[in-house]
Amino acid sequence: MVYTVLQEYIMNIFSNFTPKILRHLFLAVLLEFGPVLIFLMAFERYDVYKATIILMIATIISTIATFRIQKRLPYLALYVALITAIFGYVTLALHQPKFIQIRDTLYDLTLALTLVTGLMINVSFLKLSFHKVIPMTTRAWTNLTHSWIGFFISIAVANEYARRVLSLGEWFYFKSIMVLVTVVFGCVTLYFLYEKGDE
Repeated sequence: MVYTVLQEYIMNIFSNFTPKILRHLFLAVLLEFGPVLIFLMAFERYDVYKATIILMIATIISTIATFRIQKRLPYLALYVALITAIFGYVTLALHQPKFIQIRDTLYDLTLALTLVTGLMINVSFLKLSFHKVIPMTTRAWTNLTHSWIGFFISIAVANEYARRVLSLGEWFYFKSIMVLVTVVFGCVTLYFLYEKGDE
């Protein structure tokens, strides 16, 4: 019963989108979360330091793939690659896992600050980054921006708390859950806020 209701709800979420948009969404999610999922699996098999090296390599590959697909400089992907390289290097050099954990907090807070700055100067950075993937109205992008600002701040605070009170293994479990939460949040907010715009 619960599975059937969940299945129907998921189908309703994606019913507004064309197959082309769904393909773009799938690729965007794969490129965004692929390196993180590989990082989590690598930790299960190896240790945090080998997993960090694998994350750095996977992020670079994802950035190159994003550039080849979008045919333009992927600023967000470049930023992710930059902070992953910096905090990954510091983690390996100092042998301190906390730095790769802090990377997540910094990443989320920076994204929130960037989106807030965009609202202040009347520029939708989400629209600039994803309009070709998901064509929507300006109002929809603005509403989506407000939602993501709140979400990014929330998970930054949650990550900072988690890395301070949880063991490294527990933090990786927490991170796995947050990946799922982020995907679900993205799908749900897109479903409720989506307004079809010109491609």
